[in-house]
Amino acid sequence: MNNKALTLSLLMAVIAVFFVQSYVNSIEEDARRKFGTEVLVLKAKKDIRDQETLNETMVELSLIPKRFLEPASVYFEKREEDKETARNIKALAGSVAMVPIRKGEQITYNKITEPSIRTGLSPQVAPGRRAIAVPVNETSGVGKLVKPGDRVDLIAIIDMGGGKENKLSKVLLQDVVVLAVGKNVTNNAARIIEPDPVSGQPRARSLNEDSSFSTVTLEVEPLQAQAVALVMAGGDNALSLSLRNNDDSERPPTQSLTFPDVLGPDFARIQRQPAGGRR
Repeated sequence: MNNKALTLSLLMAVIAVFFVQSYVNSIEEDARRKFGTEVLVLKAKKDIRDQETLNETMVELSLIPKRFLEPASVYFEKREEDKETARNIKALAGSVAMVPIRKGEQITYNKITEPSIRTGLSPQVAPGRRAIAVPVNETSGVGKLVKPGDRVDLIAIIDMGGGKENKLSKVLLQDVVVLAVGKNVTNNAARIIEPDPVSGQPRARSLNEDSSFSTVTLEVEPLQAQAVALVMAGGDNALSLSLRNNDDSERPPTQSLTFPDVLGPDFARIQRQPAGGRR
């Protein structure tokens, strides 16, 4: 009697397992039909800071329906990790996070970059054009709020000699692209590697919020580069950036200005006053 009961129990258990397995398989099949086949996607295993170098301990593989992939995700058309996926993940080591990546976020190619010759300054210069750096300070650099990718006008103050009345203000360039501010280059990993002041070990410092730069690099035509170099060679000349909206590509006619132009009739009156009476 006990043997029959045990056999019956085992049979019922096998049948139950069969039905459960069939149910699970049907659910998985419905999910695959609805959301697509599952693939391995690379996710952040921990919070990754902006400009931080990725290594294998920061990422992990997760199995998700293909429908849930983000655009440009790093993923593999398979359900289990193998030597090929491990090799590809290892190849990503050394990439730099261009934006902060939170734990659990999918790693996408537009969030990381690989430092190489394609991320220097020269690849960012359009064929036929040139890059030239101009000195800036807090005032001439628009409060140092200029960023790579901005568009600016370049204003030159030229001393023609003979006092203030012979100083000339001229819009030298209009609607030129800012390629770099200091060492922060368009499409480059915005960071520098420098020794830690305490430990002396190399560390990465983000340049995204850096305001210690003293030059801004502009993309210009070859003849414009000559003009900028000539103005900078004048010694007492000053260059100022004038920031413009990126969607504003208008280049209206401009004219040079002098102090008499700015002051108008007041300039002549001031000039007639005795030196001691001027304020």
